[in-house]
Amino acid sequence: MSHLCPSIVSSPYERLPTNVAPPKPSYRRFLLPLGLSILVSSSVVWYLATVRSFNPLDDFQNINTNPILRHSYIPPPPPQNGSHAVVSTLYSNSFAIGVAVLGHSLRKANTSARLILPYIPTRISTPALCIVRAAGWDPHPIALIPPPHNGKGIHYRFQDQYTKLTIWSFDSLGVEKLVYLDADTLVRRNFDELFELPWNFAAVPDVYVPGDSRGFALTFNAGVLVLEPSTSVFEDMKAKIENATYPLEQAEQSFLNLYYAARTVRLPYIYNLNLAIKKRSRTLWESLKGEGKIVHYTIAKPFPVAVDGGILTREEEEEALKKAEKGNGGLYVEEIGWWRDVYELMLREIGEEIERCRTLRDS
Repeated sequence: MSHLCPSIVSSPYERLPTNVAPPKPSYRRFLLPLGLSILVSSSVVWYLATVRSFNPLDDFQNINTNPILRHSYIPPPPPQNGSHAVVSTLYSNSFAIGVAVLGHSLRKANTSARLILPYIPTRISTPALCIVRAAGWDPHPIALIPPPHNGKGIHYRFQDQYTKLTIWSFDSLGVEKLVYLDADTLVRRNFDELFELPWNFAAVPDVYVPGDSRGFALTFNAGVLVLEPSTSVFEDMKAKIENATYPLEQAEQSFLNLYYAARTVRLPYIYNLNLAIKKRSRTLWESLKGEGKIVHYTIAKPFPVAVDGGILTREEEEEALKKAEKGNGGLYVEEIGWWRDVYELMLREIGEEIERCRTLRDS
């Protein structure tokens, strides 16, 4: 141990919180003088209130201007058997227009893959299915996977997200490699090179982890995933969800980080341009956006999400766009504009079909 840096030796790793209660501490550990306890507590409160936690993105310097993907790269011809797929999910009618814009952006980026859209039949209406089909998706019904522990400890927005694990069973659909994209993403450039990766699983490092005082993430974000489907892996995951030890709040993202752990290949940020990057480091964002291929609208949603899960009108969609452009002090007006451009192009090209879909009744 003598060859190790002293600061590393003296700073033990602090485990992330899990769904397993920690052992009760011994009272001996708390027999510090009262005055010292008050001083330490006051110092911690002052630090948390006044000092911004360190993030490696804060130190980014744009000194390497070489492209991430070599200019000479030419993707090989796509397989003719439909074994490559781009997959998203649809759990609510209100996300139909967002998924449609994502599908339109994929087609405009000339992806060679199939577009498969898992959806929960009891949640999705005939008009919503019509809209996503018009944008190029092939809807595929799947069953809801309920969260473990009856949903206790899981953020309310992520209660349905374990259903995403079903995509690992898509080898049954003839898929050998897939790229998963959250419904709040937008494709700006072709990413067919991802289908050539030889690894079973790849993802982009996360930017923000709630409650993690270290200010950076060793974990990956589950909004963009590259994987080789395997029904046996899917069954193994389902068998371990309930008893595995991991932070529950972030649902399937936390579980996948535990499941793949050191077996994960980390991809460059250009494959998941999370808006949180721009909030943290404008310098890094500016250096990446010229090559960015997939934008992730985590902080600002450019499409409306209705409380009742309904499909909104075009007027309501426009209102939501304007609100997103003005939100966060206008920080994301350019990025919302990227989404708007594809949305308006989609309306020009298939707008009549989408309006016809809105008038349909549930069968």
